Amino acid sequence: MSTPFSLTQTILISDPLGYKSATQSPFLANASQGRVSKTLLGQWLANDRLYIHAYIRGVGRLLSFLQLPEVVTPPRDDTTEREHPPNAKLLHWMIDALVNIRREEDFFVQTAAKYGIDVNLPADANGQVANDTKLEGLRRFEALFDSISPSSDNDVILPWLEAAIVFWATEKCYLDAWSGAASRLSTPSDSKDEDDADGGALRREFIPNWSSKEFAQFVDQLGEIIDAAVQREMELRRDADELVRVQLLDRALAKWHEVVEAENAFWPAMEA
Repeated sequence: MSTPFSLTQTILISDPLGYKSATQSPFLANASQGRVSKTLLGQWLANDRLYIHAYIRGVGRLLSFLQLPEVVTPPRDDTTEREHPPNAKLLHWMIDALVNIRREEDFFVQTAAKYGIDVNLPADANGQVANDTKLEGLRRFEALFDSISPSSDNDVILPWLEAAIVFWATEKCYLDAWSGAASRLSTPSDSKDEDDADGGALRREFIPNWSSKEFAQFVDQLGEIIDAAVQREMELRRDADELVRVQLLDRALAKWHEVVEAENAFWPAMEA
C-alpha cells in the first residue's frame, strides 16, 4: 500500500535553501544568545504586533467565503463519532487561531512592559503607522493577508486552499525559526539572562513561548487538515488523481514561496 500524499511535506522540502534563509537569520542567532537590544527587539515586536492585525483580517476574509455543510452527516454506527468534513475542521482551527493570536498580542504587550520595551513604531497624530517605517516582511504579509479571496473559478477544487496554505506556512516558518533559536540557547552556566541586552525577555519569556510543544501541535493540526482534504479530493477523483495532485500542488507552492519570501524579509538587520 502506497504512502498517502502529503501536500504540506512536499512543499516544505521544495526549496531547502529558501526555507533555511527564512528560518535562520543573524537576528535569531543573536536572540538565542541574549544579544538583541531592547530597542531592536521592541521594533521587531511592534512589526510582529501589526502582523497579528493583518492575520486577524486574513482570518475574517477566509471565513467570509468558507462554505460549511448544509446537511449533517450521521456517524457510521452508534460507537463512532461524527466525522467533520474538512471545511468544518478548518473553521474550528481558524476560531482557535483567532483566540490564540489575541492572547498572543496581550502576551507581547504585557511582557514588553515588564521588561521596559517599547513596542510602538512612529505614528502620526491619528495613530497610523507609515508604511516606510515597517519592515519589508510586514508589508508583504499585510498584502498576503489582505488579498485572501476565493478563486473566481466556480469549479475550482478546495477554493480555500491558498488561504489555508498562507496560514499554515507562516505559522510553520515562525515555529521552526524560533525552535531553531531555542535549540541554540546558551546554558545557564554560559551566561545569565539578566545580563542579556534585553534583560532576558527573549530567552526567558518569548523564545520558550514561540517554540512550545503546544504551538507545534497547533501548527501540525492545520497541516493535517490540509493534507486530509487534499487526499480526500484525490480519492474522489481516482480517474484523475494525478492531475488533481499536480494542480493543488502548483497552487500551494505559489503561496508557499510568497510566504517564505515575506518571512525572509521579516527578520531585522542587526545593529552595527
